Amino acid sequence: MRLLTTIVASLALAGLVARGSAQDQSFREEPDSVAVRQGETVTLTCAIDNVAGIVQWTKDNFALGSDRELPGYPRFTITGDVNRGEYNLVVQDTLLEDDGTYQCQASPTENQQGIRSQNAQLTIYLPPDDPVIEEGSSVSVIAGQPKNVTCRADNGKPAATLTWWKDGQEITEGITYITEDAGEKRQNGVSILTLNPSVDDHGKVLTCRSSNPAMDGNKETTTQLNVEHTPVVVVQSNPPLVEEGSSVSLSCESRANPGEVNYQWKKDGVVLAGENGQVLRLNNVRREDNLQVFTCDATNAVGTNSANITLSVQYGPEPLKTTEQVIVDRGTSATLVCQWSGNPSPTIMWAKKGSSSVLGTGDTLTFPIVDQSHSGAYECTAVVPGSGEDSREVVLVVNGPPIISSFEVQYASSGAEGQIECLSSNSPPPSRMAWTWNGIMLDTGTEGRFTAEQRDVHGGRLSVLTVSKVQAADFADYNCTVWNRLGLTSKIITLRQKEPLPLAAIVGGAVAGLVLILVIVLLVFVFCHRRRKKQGASNESITRLEVRDGQETPPKEKVEIIHRDHEAAKDKVPPPPPQRKYYITADYDDRDYSSKTSLGAPPPWTPPGGTYQDYKNGNLYSNPYNNYSSYPAVSEHSYERASIASRASRASEAQKKPRMMTHV
Repeated sequence: MRLLTTIVASLALAGLVARGSAQDQSFREEPDSVAVRQGETVTLTCAIDNVAGIVQWTKDNFALGSDRELPGYPRFTITGDVNRGEYNLVVQDTLLEDDGTYQCQASPTENQQGIRSQNAQLTIYLPPDDPVIEEGSSVSVIAGQPKNVTCRADNGKPAATLTWWKDGQEITEGITYITEDAGEKRQNGVSILTLNPSVDDHGKVLTCRSSNPAMDGNKETTTQLNVEHTPVVVVQSNPPLVEEGSSVSLSCESRANPGEVNYQWKKDGVVLAGENGQVLRLNNVRREDNLQVFTCDATNAVGTNSANITLSVQYGPEPLKTTEQVIVDRGTSATLVCQWSGNPSPTIMWAKKGSSSVLGTGDTLTFPIVDQSHSGAYECTAVVPGSGEDSREVVLVVNGPPIISSFEVQYASSGAEGQIECLSSNSPPPSRMAWTWNGIMLDTGTEGRFTAEQRDVHGGRLSVLTVSKVQAADFADYNCTVWNRLGLTSKIITLRQKEPLPLAAIVGGAVAGLVLILVIVLLVFVFCHRRRKKQGASNESITRLEVRDGQETPPKEKVEIIHRDHEAAKDKVPPPPPQRKYYITADYDDRDYSSKTSLGAPPPWTPPGGTYQDYKNGNLYSNPYNNYSSYPAVSEHSYERASIASRASRASEAQKKPRMMTHV
């Protein structure tokens, strides 16, 4: 009967690709792939609009039949409202044999093509056997020598996932994982751990944990490590700092497996004969012993190890270990490490970069619970009194859910290409970014006129949704959703139309600009005009004075004093030194000199001898136009008469032939 049903169904579907006319019957809902544990119930959905042919389900291309009870398959049933075209396949109490590929089909009719849904993979999960470490409950290894340890968990579907742990800390390196076919779709999971044991691994517990989707939790098995190693040696000085002329004892402490140890001391690499005990005594230590290196060699059955100590080294801070960057999740603890050496030991202080507040002291700075406000750079500063200080920087990165820092409103022009940007800017980086609008979800790629692209930029990851030839309906809300391993964040970004600049604003701006240019031109014209007038006026008030102290001064030392306001000039000219007398000289080549000054003829006095010094031509001569027999002494301020301004017609001549006042 099942064979006959299969033949009929195959003949009915023979015309699936033979017809080219338009389809009327179509899928409204198609089945999706699903995975369940053995024994669970699963439903594969199928809904068809305008059903015309016979609807049936197939498994691995084998027809199950079209009857809703599916004879021969007691755990299989077709359910749903026939009037609404619902043909959902329900599989109860799933077994491993139900694992396969399923398809919903509608056969063709005389007027319509047959249709087939997408393939839906039904996966049945089975738990594996308990894990086993093949080396047993104890593993002997030698420190520094690689050793393979194997763990396996058989008969799982899928194969068991195996992880390694050492004293509660997961091991992620040196692991090789393989699967083996166990038959009947089952698999064996095998994990080989290559150990590089250290001395500190001695006595630690190695754990293998297995898991797969059919298990509610993990299963595990353990083994203990027996690490044989050369002696771990520590040399100590007593006292730690040695004063000149005193004694010091150097002790050699060791930890070894096996524990029988022999010792030998060296000084700067040279064996000290007879010094084979755990303690080396140095008497009357001199300054020449400063910075000398003493070595203790300790030997057991595995090999030899050594430790050194340097005497009486006093130095400033020196970094030993710094965690340059610490990355933790929000809500967890964080520990920053910054270790220094120094003699004496340095004092270490922590502060956030840019702040003077001390957050803690010591090699570590611990935050019990962190949030993203703790992110930033921290400085640890080490101080050795009398030897200076030094600092190092440690960066703390706190991971949290995504943060979207894009504008909530963005703009585009109708008919042009528009872009909507979504920036995720925190740590850890996003695992997914998607746009949602009008029932469409797009991570990357193209959907009609919409294209989504992502790229890494400075400060985060940017997703850009590009809209080709923006239409009125595109001005709407778009949901940007960002996922990372700590959660998801969504933000609604509204696309609005970019309004063109109104014509009135353009005209107004042009007019305002033209008016501004005209005002600037007018101001420049007025400024230049006034400046020319001021320059013309200043040429009328140029008078040159020359002051001498009992001896001739070269013409290059003339002092030019220019005043536009002669009354103000009187207040600004300092009084002459005491016991000085002055007389006025002028260019008497000009016969009209006396008539071209506002005070008339020169004052009625001359220096002794009735002569004038012409500093321009270097000649002594008498004034042929003013013959006065005697002249009174000049008062301390009478030299101010020399500040008389020439008229405009004498401005240029006054510059060429300066009037001078001579000190005698």
